[in-house]
Amino acid sequence: MLSFFSAISFLTVIPTPKQASWDDARKIMYFPLVGLTIGVLLYGIDRLLSGFAYREIRSALDVLFLAVISGGLHLDGLADSADGLFSHKGREKSLDIMKDPRIGAMGALAVVFCVLLKFAGLLGIENGRCWTWFLAAPALARATQTLGLVFLYNARGKDGLGAPFFQKGQYRLLGFCIVPIAIPFLASVATGLLSLGVFAVSTIVLFMYFQSRIGGMTGDTFGATTEVVETALFLAGGLACASASS
Repeated sequence: MLSFFSAISFLTVIPTPKQASWDDARKIMYFPLVGLTIGVLLYGIDRLLSGFAYREIRSALDVLFLAVISGGLHLDGLADSADGLFSHKGREKSLDIMKDPRIGAMGALAVVFCVLLKFAGLLGIENGRCWTWFLAAPALARATQTLGLVFLYNARGKDGLGAPFFQKGQYRLLGFCIVPIAIPFLASVATGLLSLGVFAVSTIVLFMYFQSRIGGMTGDTFGATTEVVETALFLAGGLACASASS
């Protein structure tokens, strides 16, 4: 239970009771459940807002909630990753750029387009019939972090701050990843297959790119993966919901 609270504290700004040590690797097992917790809160906020706010305001505040609940951690990782990986420099130089706290043009553009696309996706999702997307997208996005930490190497070797979290080959830590995968199937088989397909393709493409570009993952690329996968799932949900309504 301490590891679960530690995972919540690590990935969100939610205050928690006494938690495990910062570098407790067991916390990565609970990342999908932390994402599910975020999804439940997002759904509740969206339901509350839908009672008095028009859809554009509702979607904008949904996006704001997702940024605030993580303390901007993942958006910061997206910005740093875009600056470094799209710099057309070599591996070492790209990793150095990603360490720079300043945001460049590519980082700013990545954040802007991520927020806009996430807003567009949420705008198309109705919280009645399409409720599973609110839960599944944040949960699946955080599950990518667990997957990356188990399947990929640390691009910074043993020097990176997040080195203790990498648990390559520790497949027992993937147990809770099945939870967000199963959630969309509660709506329908088609919804489940669509979310699983979007999740699998986006995650695999990103992991392959990071592996070939810098030799693995860093804290920044985990943040970038979370944002990209979450955005892709919200877009898929918005498109699917809009298509079903027409």
